[in-house]
Amino acid sequence: MRITNNMITNGFLKNLNTNLSSLTGYQQEVSTGRSLTSISDDPSRLISSMQARSRLGKISQYQSTLNAAVTWLDQTDSSLSQLNDVLTKAYETAVQASNDVLTQDERKSLAEYIAQLRDQVLTIANNQSSDKYIFGGYNVNKQPFTVDEDGNILYNGLDLTDDTNPELIAMGSQSIGYQVGYNTVLGVSVTGTELLGTGKDNIYTVLDDLYKTLSGGAGGPDIDGYITKIQRCQSRVHTVQGRIGGLTNRLEMLQEIYAQQSNTYTKQKSEAEDADIAEVYTKYSAARTVYDAALQVGTQILQCSILDYLK
Repeated sequence: MRITNNMITNGFLKNLNTNLSSLTGYQQEVSTGRSLTSISDDPSRLISSMQARSRLGKISQYQSTLNAAVTWLDQTDSSLSQLNDVLTKAYETAVQASNDVLTQDERKSLAEYIAQLRDQVLTIANNQSSDKYIFGGYNVNKQPFTVDEDGNILYNGLDLTDDTNPELIAMGSQSIGYQVGYNTVLGVSVTGTELLGTGKDNIYTVLDDLYKTLSGGAGGPDIDGYITKIQRCQSRVHTVQGRIGGLTNRLEMLQEIYAQQSNTYTKQKSEAEDADIAEVYTKYSAARTVYDAALQVGTQILQCSILDYLK
């Protein structure tokens, strides 16, 4: 077969274009640090990369939700600890007030202290986390606990002492849930009825009644019953604290699991996408040498014409 000058030129340009394509590919890998630049580069690695990216996106969402849930639980636990401290002080005050040796002025002084503790209970019950009320159930935007003109405590507008009210009972199950995994939603909030209790023995009313009893100058036998009530209130708070502690431990375990999974999928993504810079640069240097040599040869091939052969 006769080899024409046009065939030589076309063959050279084709090979030169192939070399330039390889050189451009290596150059792009070096500049971006990625070995995958298009779907056709490596379909199997691309699938692995897409799977890792998808999983990392979901893990990131779950981690964000977990962080918010843990923050909520930390605020709740802090409020419960504050409430427990108030009850401890109320218990000690009630024990002191049960002593018949105290004078009326001393009893009134203790009554005022109990009033301060009672009001602190109301403040704790209206604690917030990121501008959301912790113990309001589904009502997170409006102060859940208020006191009416008669001094009765209200929860979301309902009398907390009326433990037969169906609406109040229903509010006891209004726990806010966080999606912490696929089809996994955990209720992490404590409702106001769980926090203070309902009926006449709710924490606020117990302290309010104790205040009124002390203010009226009642003696030791009248105070003894409040000591038992305060102990029961404190026991309920401890129970709620235990539940919150268990939830916190579970969420912290999930945080560790997601952190490990994040590392695993990040490594998978890196192995699929990231270029070995040292290796790629070596290939780039070799391709550049080949391309430069081809250009030098090409100057001799492309400049030839029929006049060169007629000399």
